[in-house]
Amino acid sequence: MKFDHYTLNQLVTIKYGKNQKKVLSDEGAVPIYGTGGLMGYAKEPLYDKPSILIGRKGTIGKVKYVDHPFWTVDTLFYTIVNEEIVIPKYLYYVMSQIDLNQYNEGTTIPSLRTETLNRIEFDIPSIANQKEILSYLLPIEEKIVTNTKINDNLAA
Repeated sequence: MKFDHYTLNQLVTIKYGKNQKKVLSDEGAVPIYGTGGLMGYAKEPLYDKPSILIGRKGTIGKVKYVDHPFWTVDTLFYTIVNEEIVIPKYLYYVMSQIDLNQYNEGTTIPSLRTETLNRIEFDIPSIANQKEILSYLLPIEEKIVTNTKINDNLAA
């Protein structure tokens, strides 16, 4: 399998989240995410395409994948993925293998900067090869989700 070499800024555009106070709504259905997870709901999304969420301040070690409309607060980056080069879910799996804590630039609070993230390097196969790899990974992920739900039901 042939891989091409890219930096993250060739694969995505990193965007800053925004303050949620003005969009937080009891009637909203759009999840608002922070580095700690779900923080509430908004009526309108900040972005509505598949994205990899990256902690900017606080919890920076792991990425999250979303494929539904969402809002992110200002401690969490979201990404606009260049789908001509990489499938968002594939990039999520690749980025999940990186401990982003090694790029921490904060002194008291863990922090990441876009300049640092943009320089991270990746070897990415063709879209066809990404689809083939995902054809193996996605059924396993679905099984894990199903088993987790079963276990949660049993525990309850």
